[in-house]
Amino acid sequence: MEIEIVRERDNKLLRRKEILFKVKHGSSGEVGSEGSSSQEHARGVGSGTPSRKEVREALVRKFGCRPQVLVIDWMKPAFGKTEALGYAKIYESEARMREIERKHILRRNFPEAPEGEAATA
Repeated sequence: MEIEIVRERDNKLLRRKEILFKVKHGSSGEVGSEGSSSQEHARGVGSGTPSRKEVREALVRKFGCRPQVLVIDWMKPAFGKTEALGYAKIYESEARMREIERKHILRRNFPEAPEGEAATA
């Protein structure tokens, strides 16, 4: 999986960094499995879009931020290609993120946090 930053913008009003990125997946080293034909391997059969969690971890490594302040708003796979376009936000603090972000986006990015804990954190 390779992440390419398409556009990066500082939003001073909302105190966050907004990132438009492209995830390229299914390269020759990751596609296919033992026993699959070379045709399947060339077409990328068996490799799906990486999970939101995997992409978040890669973005955290790329930007050197805490995982608690990065949210992926959306990811849209490109039809017929092994890439997806996505939009992420990095907040200056977790409190600011929870104040601004919509609840369903927080649930998608932090599924392991119980509802009561998410409200108090």
